[in-house]
Order: sequence, then structure tokens, then C-alpha cells
Amino acid sequence: METRRSRTWWVQRFFAVGLAVAAVGCGAAQEADGAQAAPDAEEQALGACTHSITTNTYVGVDYWGTLVFKNTGTVAIANPQISIDVPSGVTCDDDQPGWTHTQSSRTCTFTRTSALTVAVNASYTFNYSTTSNTSFTATNVKVQSDSCGGTTPPPGTGLTANQKKVSEALTSIWENDTPTLDYAYSENIDDGRGYTSGRAGFCTGTGDAIQVVQCYRALRTEANGNRLAKYWNALTVINNRFLSTGESQASTAELDAVGNWTADWAASFNTAATKADFKLCQDQVSDALYYTPIMNEATRWGFTQALTKAALYDAAINHGESGAKAIIRSANTALGNSGQVAPVIGYNGITENAWLQKFLEKRRDVLAGDSTWVDAVDRVAAYEKQRRLGNWSLGTALRNDVRARDCWGTTYPSSGYTVRLINPDGTWSTPGSYTYACQ
Repeated sequence: METRRSRTWWVQRFFAVGLAVAAVGCGAAQEADGAQAAPDAEEQALGACTHSITTNTYVGVDYWGTLVFKNTGTVAIANPQISIDVPSGVTCDDDQPGWTHTQSSRTCTFTRTSALTVAVNASYTFNYSTTSNTSFTATNVKVQSDSCGGTTPPPGTGLTANQKKVSEALTSIWENDTPTLDYAYSENIDDGRGYTSGRAGFCTGTGDAIQVVQCYRALRTEANGNRLAKYWNALTVINNRFLSTGESQASTAELDAVGNWTADWAASFNTAATKADFKLCQDQVSDALYYTPIMNEATRWGFTQALTKAALYDAAINHGESGAKAIIRSANTALGNSGQVAPVIGYNGITENAWLQKFLEKRRDVLAGDSTWVDAVDRVAAYEKQRRLGNWSLGTALRNDVRARDCWGTTYPSSGYTVRLINPDGTWSTPGSYTYACQ
């Protein structure tokens, strides 16, 4: 059977063409070397995330406030929301790039207008301005994030560790033709998005590869073995062009002038001394941009089954968060929920089985209707087969020995994915024989 490498079209692709997502990822700004924490630095709990405020100043003569917080938790902080209390009569103004704010009485709340991820152990510098020409210290400082749930997530909000392994292994088949996540992968597949790299197809021309590199720089310097640090200025030039035009950037000229990007990306994972840090950054950025947001969507719409969440995760990886949400809305409408009432499960008798069936059909149509994506249509059939088999908990070993034509007719092309068997604990093998069927 033909072995096919299917790389993903990312967040800004298809459903959100032209949407500028700022590539200001993990550890977007760090404290200067030698900077001391404020004497009253306070560590605050954010569920599974914790942080400390290490700098909290407002200089009246400059009309300029500075907050520095450090992620002291065990998971990345994605798209943080920052709130502060200012003195009575003071108004917050002049939003900084990537931020917007609202004010209620003395409380100013700042939210992201573009993606931002702060890695574990990284620090982020946040600046703001007000109408006050008198220096002060902001009070009641809070940093919150949807990626920071409780230490024990409520039932139904995510996947268990093994379910997540199975889900990621399935998606990795569609992306790399193997259930093993390919952290070292990097190549230019000539799709107009520069180099595509790593476990989730991070692209240099669409604002996500730079987030991995930014995270990695926060953990390891060039002098300490970071082979990708030297590309930072080139990545920034490409990303600024992406942001200013709203269009994916195909050119890799700036990167090629610095070195061999694909070799350095691969070596960053394949070198024992740097492997753990580089893997951690890819995992954190992937979770922050895709896994956590789509699990939040699952909770919003009332989905409780692991199979549904796995299907949603693959859609987020393939179409981006906004694309997956568009397909969710399409499925809701097709089932009579045009008002997008949440939760959808239970609304007018809608069951999770009926909803997943419709979602997969809508996603199938999106893939089949696009000349580039039609070659990946079989990935949807794998989830449809498990739905028909009732493998809702992903507790039974599964195989991707199914094509769209086996479920919905012979008009669909074969994607050519190698058939794999994935066990409930995420381990896998290649079966010696199989028969294509949808149940």
C-alpha cells in the first residue's frame, strides 16, 4: 500500500484565511538577567497552573505600568487574562499590541486579541498605561487562563492519559503515517507556509513554529545547545510579514540565509542533551493552541465521550480551532439547533451518537469539497467506524482499516494511510492482514 505523509493546514488556513494570529508564544518576554523579584512577590493558584508576580510598578512621569509574571506551574499558560485594580479616578488606556481591555470601576481587565503561550518556568512582561501622572502599585493583580483548570478536572472536561495517547496516535497516523509523534520531522512541503515541522506541523509562515522556538529560547540559550536560537531574527521578520499581510508566508529565504532549518530542528530533538526541553515546548504549544481549547468546546456543548473528543481534537489539528468550531456549528444547525444553544446534547432530544454522526458527515464534506484536503478524507472514516462499533471510551483496541468509501460510498478517493493497530494504552503495531470495512 502507498505510504502517504499528510501534513496539516493550520489555524489560519481555509476557515480563517487572512486572520492574523500573533506569534508571541511561550515566554514571550523574560525578565532581564539579574532582575530581582519584588519583595512582595505573591504566588497565586490558577488551578493546575501557578504563577508569581515578580515585578509590579507604575511610573507616573512615563504613564507606564509594568507587570512581570512567571509561570511556576506544570502546564503552559495559554492566552492569559490579566486584571488589576488602579487608584480611584484613574482610567486605563492605550492597549498594547495583542491586547484589549475593559474597565469596571477601578478594575481593568486585559484580554488577548491574538495567541500567546507562556511556557513552564518562563516569564512574561506585560505593559499598560493609564491617565495617572502619579506613580502607584497596582493591587488585586490576577492572571487567569482557560488552560488552567482545577487540579482535578471535572468529569467530562478532557481525556484520560491513555485516551489522549490513543487520540494523538490516531492523528499522528494522518499527519506522519505512524502513531508515534514525530517531533524531529521538518520539511518544506511547498504548501505556501514555509517549513512544516514537529509533532503538530508547526509552520514558519503561519505563526506557530515561532511559538515553539520562543518557548525553547526561554528554556535553553544558544550557548547551552539551542540550535534554533540563531533563527529568531529571521523568524521574527517572517512573522511580522505574516501579521502585516494576514497571509501565510511561503518564503524561507531569511531562514536559509542563517542555516539548515530542517537539520537543526531534527537535531534539537535527536540530541540527548536538548531532547527533553524541545519535546516539552512542542507538547506545551500543541496543547495550548489545540488540545485545551477544543476540550473546553467539548465541555461547552455537553460532550462526555472520549471518541467524540478524539474526533474534535483531530478536527482542531486539521482545520484549526476556528475551523473545528465552524464544523461544530454546522452539525448543530443540521440537527435543528440553528440558534447554537449550549449544551447541544439533550437539546430537543439530540444524543451524542446522533451529533457525532452528523459532525463527521459535515467534516467529510469539508474535506471532500476541497482539492487539497480531499486526499485526507479517510481520516474521518476512522472515527465513524468506532462510532458504529460503539467504542466510545476508546477502551477497545482499534485499527484504521477503513476508508470513506467503505462508510459512505465509492465516490471518495483512497487516502492511502498505512493500517495500524492502536491499543487502549496507546501502544501500537502494524497488523499483518486486515479487511477494509466500516464496522
